[in-house]
Amino acid sequence: MNTTFTRTKGKVRFAFKESNKTLSENKKQLSLIYLNFTYGNQRFKYSTGYKSCFDDWDFNKQRVKIKNSITNKDEINTHLNDLESFLYDEYSQLSKEHSEVPKHLLKYALDVKTNKVKEHKVKNKTGLSFFQVIDEFINSKEGEISNITIRSYKQTKKRLEEYQKHYKETLMFEYIDMDFYNKFNRFMESNNYSLNTIGKHIKTLKTFLNYALIEGYTKNQRFKSDDFKVKKEITTEIYLTDDEIKQMHNKDLSKYPELEHARDVFLIGCYTGQRISDYNGLKSEDIVSVNGYDCFKIRQKKNRKYSRTVHCPVTKEIKEIMNKRHNGKPPKKIAEQDLNDYIKQVGQMLEWNDLVKCEFTKGGVFQTEMIPKYNLIASHTARRSFCSNKYKAGMNVFDIMLFSGHTTEKEFYKYIRIKNEERASHIIKSGFFNV
Repeated sequence: MNTTFTRTKGKVRFAFKESNKTLSENKKQLSLIYLNFTYGNQRFKYSTGYKSCFDDWDFNKQRVKIKNSITNKDEINTHLNDLESFLYDEYSQLSKEHSEVPKHLLKYALDVKTNKVKEHKVKNKTGLSFFQVIDEFINSKEGEISNITIRSYKQTKKRLEEYQKHYKETLMFEYIDMDFYNKFNRFMESNNYSLNTIGKHIKTLKTFLNYALIEGYTKNQRFKSDDFKVKKEITTEIYLTDDEIKQMHNKDLSKYPELEHARDVFLIGCYTGQRISDYNGLKSEDIVSVNGYDCFKIRQKKNRKYSRTVHCPVTKEIKEIMNKRHNGKPPKKIAEQDLNDYIKQVGQMLEWNDLVKCEFTKGGVFQTEMIPKYNLIASHTARRSFCSNKYKAGMNVFDIMLFSGHTTEKEFYKYIRIKNEERASHIIKSGFFNV
């Protein structure tokens, strides 16, 4: 006996936005008419754009009553008929491509039909998907920006791919809106990401969307809404004082060559104020003479297209490190993860065990944790220590920024971790008060 299986068609019905019970109490109250489509385990709702009231609605036929007093009854009913017929056809087509039709594709099809959006047409005749456009953008940036930034772009792309897989949706530029924004945020929270990590991915997503808009792949500008925001919070970051840096410099680590190597690389960062991408892996040929002083000539790597070259003095401390343990050369490059792991161990050996109160939001929940200071030391602590200590010593902010690479005072002050009383002391010493 032969058996034929047919694909379920789904069921369309039209109903009011408000409940029938509510409307029955005021039978002349107008309410939006919604198309409700049930298929499989899914339920999809779509506003028809028309309103009616309890008295004028035929609940059996799910259409406006044929009454002479309703002047646009034919217009409304024809529109509802068209929507129903169109949705069945569209669902039938999409069912051939998807085992479970994504709701946003149904919404997109209806939006195009009702002229809410224009049908998406990419400039490339072969057509580029959402992720192909992102790949095009990333490829265009290769060689212009640092590998760290490229890696960050790829991480955001991966989060978007995970989102698409989890919700069984096909991402399209037209449907990046506040609904998507909120859903994507909740998705990342459910994966226990910190608020700043989520903000970083939203910022990168907006970079992708700007590229797609400029290049003509979309006309959607809803991501420019003030509500489509990059959320941030100031987290607890430490810096090492000059005395602590001196302790680290003088610590005998000869029995632990890996820790010693990591310590030396880290200290180069403390003395030069550079990012790890710039202080890790300096070479002898990077040393030049500037008016009789040895300096590292460093082309900062964060943005290669607009990067600048700085000259950082080779201090006595740096020369001691190079001459004692590295044959007069800068210490060799070390993997960043190894540096982060080893430098914490060095801090632990120095007994920097004071507990630091750390406040942060993770998985959508505000948390407080007491963490030993040594466990908060990382590669970026070196640059932050340089900036903070030079500021406390009275160096001009713009002179510090010359080395650190900060482009605005606002970013500089956000970066350093100086308490208000220390800032006040610094300003007083600057000579602006008669003290």
